[in-house]
Amino acid sequence: MEINAPACSGSDRGRGLLHAALVDTVAGEGLLEAAARVESALRALPSPRAPLLVSGLNGGATPALMAALAQQTGRGSLLVAPDRKSSEQLADDLEIWLGPANVIYLPQQDVLAFDRNSPEPAMVGDFFLGLDRIRGGTDAVIVTSLAALRQRIMAPGDLLRATLRLRCDQQVDIGPLCAQLVQRGYRPAGMVAKVGDFARRGGLLDVFTPGDQPLRIEFFDDEIVSIRRFEVESQRTTDRSQEAVILPVSHLLIDDDAVLSCLSRLEARLAEAGEEADQDQIHDLEARLEDRLVDDGLESYLPWLGASALLTDYLPEGLRIFWIDPVRLKEQSELLDGEMPRLREGRLDREPLLPELEEMVEPAERLGLPRFTHAFVTGSWIAGDPAGRWLGFEPGGQVAFRTGGQELRGGDVTRLRDDLRRREADGQAVLLVCDNQGQADRLTDLIDDTDGVPPATRPLVGALSAGFDWPEARLAVVTDHEFFDRYRRPVRVRHRSSGLVKERASLRPGEYVVHLEYGIGRYRGLEVITVEGAQRECLVVEYAEDGKVYVPVENIDQIERYSSDQGASPPLARLGSGSWLKVKGRARKAIRAMAAELMEIYAARRARPGHAFPPDSPIQKALDESFLYDETPDQATAIAEVKRDMEDSQPMDRLVCGDVGFGKTEVAIRAAFKAVTAGKQVAVLCPTTLLAQQHGETFGERYRDFPVRVETISRFRTPAEQKDILDRCAAGKVDLLVGTHRLLSRDVRFKDLGLLVIDEEQRFGVKHKERIKELKRQVDVITLSATPIPRTLYLALMGARDMSLINTPPRDRLPIHTELCAFSKQVLVEAILRELHRGGQVFFVHNRVQTIEGTAQLIRELLPNVRVAWAHGQMKEEKLERIMTDFLAHEFDVLVATAIIESGLDMPRVNTIIIDRADRFGLAQLYQLRGRVGRSNHRAFAYLMTPPGERLTPDARRRLAALEEFQALGSGYHIAMRDLEIRGAGNLLGEEQHGHMEAIGFDLYCRLLEETVAELQGGGGVAPLDVKVDLRVSAFLPDDYVGDPQQKMDLYRRVARLRKQAGCLRMAEEFRDRYGRMPAPVENLLDIQRLRILAGSAGVAEIKATRQGVDFFFAGGQEPPPPIIQGLMESGPKGLKFKAVDQFIMKVPAAREEQLVVASVMLERLLELRDKE
Repeated sequence: MEINAPACSGSDRGRGLLHAALVDTVAGEGLLEAAARVESALRALPSPRAPLLVSGLNGGATPALMAALAQQTGRGSLLVAPDRKSSEQLADDLEIWLGPANVIYLPQQDVLAFDRNSPEPAMVGDFFLGLDRIRGGTDAVIVTSLAALRQRIMAPGDLLRATLRLRCDQQVDIGPLCAQLVQRGYRPAGMVAKVGDFARRGGLLDVFTPGDQPLRIEFFDDEIVSIRRFEVESQRTTDRSQEAVILPVSHLLIDDDAVLSCLSRLEARLAEAGEEADQDQIHDLEARLEDRLVDDGLESYLPWLGASALLTDYLPEGLRIFWIDPVRLKEQSELLDGEMPRLREGRLDREPLLPELEEMVEPAERLGLPRFTHAFVTGSWIAGDPAGRWLGFEPGGQVAFRTGGQELRGGDVTRLRDDLRRREADGQAVLLVCDNQGQADRLTDLIDDTDGVPPATRPLVGALSAGFDWPEARLAVVTDHEFFDRYRRPVRVRHRSSGLVKERASLRPGEYVVHLEYGIGRYRGLEVITVEGAQRECLVVEYAEDGKVYVPVENIDQIERYSSDQGASPPLARLGSGSWLKVKGRARKAIRAMAAELMEIYAARRARPGHAFPPDSPIQKALDESFLYDETPDQATAIAEVKRDMEDSQPMDRLVCGDVGFGKTEVAIRAAFKAVTAGKQVAVLCPTTLLAQQHGETFGERYRDFPVRVETISRFRTPAEQKDILDRCAAGKVDLLVGTHRLLSRDVRFKDLGLLVIDEEQRFGVKHKERIKELKRQVDVITLSATPIPRTLYLALMGARDMSLINTPPRDRLPIHTELCAFSKQVLVEAILRELHRGGQVFFVHNRVQTIEGTAQLIRELLPNVRVAWAHGQMKEEKLERIMTDFLAHEFDVLVATAIIESGLDMPRVNTIIIDRADRFGLAQLYQLRGRVGRSNHRAFAYLMTPPGERLTPDARRRLAALEEFQALGSGYHIAMRDLEIRGAGNLLGEEQHGHMEAIGFDLYCRLLEETVAELQGGGGVAPLDVKVDLRVSAFLPDDYVGDPQQKMDLYRRVARLRKQAGCLRMAEEFRDRYGRMPAPVENLLDIQRLRILAGSAGVAEIKATRQGVDFFFAGGQEPPPPIIQGLMESGPKGLKFKAVDQFIMKVPAAREEQLVVASVMLERLLELRDKE
């Protein structure tokens, strides 16, 4: 096995950490000697039924030994860990030691057998990626969990048949290919965003296969002409290939053979059951299989649909299987065996005939196959069989080591340095391993800055889970998180999904809209109309008295969505009445008055002197580099914008808006540190006690290695503690104070407050907001929000305050699976067991204090072995704090709580939330609650439960439907907009403005306000391009080119907002890349927009086709002067005329097929002559 994958630093950066260890002969010799002992003992085993026991491996010693064994022997092995978390951690560590190319990780699926949900396609795809490598022959180390080893999967022959291999120049019918994708678990989408999606657009087929980037396959007729990878966020090509491998993303292959096999098995079971059998089940299953779709929950029939193999069927004979921590393996096996019958019984009410347990999950006693060599690996220094003859083995030989975990060093550099010198003198090797290069540089500086000659040891880069001390191997490994005593981040990155967020939701047929010229109407959809043989696509808007307006797509920016108070249905405008222009005129006048006032307020703020913070210091750089995660691009931009504002002498008032879990808190942490290191104090204001407590811990954790004094003031503190904190704060002995509205009390004084951080400002009441306004006048302010109140959001978008958007999710984050369902004990049991099986925890939200204890008791009765706690805001402070702390420490599996958990709590282990009586929550509140889960790299589940059989109010239905609809990452903006429609704008704008907003709609109101503010500021924004082009050419996006209506609307809007020629060229490149060769109507669409841009610059208001050619109508005051007219007459086509009656017109003769070209040439010539003047 060649170790050649990334890790380490300097010249070793392109290799595994083991290579770096081997460079040091002491470290290398020790590990290889230990591996040689194990290899010798394995060869000496009397039989495959007598496994080797390798004991005494603690801390991170197990992956180090397994890596050394792989390096020494050059042969592969299978490592079986007890559960998902331990298998991931083991694979991560092995990838650091050996490099990713030498490790195959086979993930455990995120659902249980007999689950109503299908496993995450990305996770299944990763599993098959690994199997594909194994099937091709490999000497890599394979890592998986016990549950993954026991589950039924496709046989090797079926996987070979299910794998699609395509190449350029191959003849393939795209229609049947799409059907094959569906059979393999892929699902059609308008635009691919995650693994398992595919999208067909004419001769282009996008497929998000397992891996980092999706495929784009271009066809010409039935021939593949190109295969390329593309970036999911931008949808643009990154590289090209000559071939593609498309692996399935489901354990099922729903083809004709599988369907016939399944139905015949079911019929046989029905025959065995006799007259008591329910014939409905076979009819229901036939209907589900008819379209060959991998429907949710069909995995309950896995063995009947052909998945009867095990992972071991893919492994070569004689492979070594290492069973990691056999005691826990046995416990997990027994837990799985106890859960399966319960889940199967829960399905039998609806589906009486299901596969038996042994058909779905392989019994543990059958796993100790004699064709493999087996070894148990444990941390205990014991002899014999640590798992009581588990798997039916008789104890074989034993190799005992003595290793220990590393103690936490609390950042004591002197102690570390002395330890390094002592070990070096004793001939021992020490590897210092840091998560990232920034941490390695920081640790290097700390070691070098202490007194005396620095040790020879230099930190390396590699995110190991733990270090170890191995005296026998003359080796110690110390990680940065053990040295600094900090939480270690998970490092597993397996797949990408799109983090794209649209600022403006697409229009849907039936919604109310506002046209700038015609007023309020109802949008009826897109329609292609034909005029004199030319096709154009138009937005059809319905008005009063059966009036209709067909708006050409190039004028889509003339239309806004209508939303108003309580989502009221407005009266439709009557065409030709003139009343709309009066209404709009009154609104514009009032808006201008309010905008002027608004600008005065902000101008006054900016005119006030503020504190200009100094540029970043070395200690600021050290804090920034100690961040455990990779910054997302938007997060890095937000941090830079905040720091730039702080260094400006004008007061900062910036809104940092990002979805839950997207990294807003880190922006505040960096800004607060900048303020503290400049000698200023910082206040962090939170809406709830629990959030204040967590922020206090988070800020304290991040500042642990720096001289920053952090305190939290809330009801969790005694009066005496609060008094002490406030006294020290007033004396300047507290650098950062976190608190709830208690911070706004008059007795809270700061010696020198420089920065105020407000989390979720909309959660505070009117009186608190007035006090916040007072503080804002004095200091720099950062407001953090995931679902801003609409006014805050819109004013921010309109430039009335500075705003940073964090739209990109952390890498490997998955959307939350959201399900609306009636309350069901069976669903409750399935959801909780699934999460516990993954090693996670569950929130159950029950928002009634009077019955919360009874709800917790119900869960205990349903699941006696599950640890359940309950919490609410009326508890005594000490008890509530203890429960939350214990839950965070995983002392409980399920927390039944009121909505006190909704704000900002960060518990990555909690990946399922069940919300009881979801119909009683507001949309923004539901969104915040759902955001408590999904903060890891595993799919999270959110269940919105309503009473069975109870009729919901229309508003409740719309709220719940919106949350189901907006499951994509970064959908907080959509939630805020939908919440506005449901709750209505109310009086957010004030009584005086409310009537105008109601008359013209909130969106148009904000647009006019934006334009007015931009005008008062002297520019800004994208002004409407008020040029009409009516030429007899077909210009639209055909359905067979862009089929998805929402994509089409988005593209039309983007084309209409183009303002430069270069933008048209870039758009053409994007069309060709994303959708293939542009048909003539698409080329014409861009050419018409190009004409509009030229016409706008030339002062032309309208371009219209005539029988003789093209007429150009100039806007008032934009007529060309005589010299230019003379120049046009001299260089223009024969028959060129100018007329000036009510409007100045240039009449250009042109044949119909040349109208576009002639119009473009004339406008370019006109602009050329103007430039010469």
